[in-house]
Amino acid sequence: MARALLLTTLLFLSLPALARDREVSFLAMDVWIDSGDQPLAAYQVEIHYDKRTTKIVGIEGGATKAFNGAPHYDAKGMEGGRIVLAAFTKDDEAAPIGNSRVGRIHLQVEGLQEPALSIQLISAATTGGDRIKPKPQFKNSKTEEGE
Repeated sequence: MARALLLTTLLFLSLPALARDREVSFLAMDVWIDSGDQPLAAYQVEIHYDKRTTKIVGIEGGATKAFNGAPHYDAKGMEGGRIVLAAFTKDDEAAPIGNSRVGRIHLQVEGLQEPALSIQLISAATTGGDRIKPKPQFKNSKTEEGE
């Protein structure tokens, strides 16, 4: 009887920890591309994430006139662990130069860990269609001032 009581007590005390591991949180990550001194007219990036714990629940555009609309993407990527985002502008004057927020992804994350995300440039072009190799990166949207 004492053993059953001890087992029940241990199980009861561990329930909050088990529930915490299954907590769901929402997080927004900004997609930034640094094109240096070149205007960014088009980009395509590939994002990888753990589909067992992370789900993309929304995608929106960036902070510049050229990329304020949501980028193009395949909806299957929202739950598949890999998604490709792409956008372009025909307005040469609107193409941003330097480090620009080109999009934002909204994530649903299970558990207490920060999601492991990776981003890789597939292709990018400047006005006129010349290829460039800018640097994409993520930034947590909560840490950005004025956003």
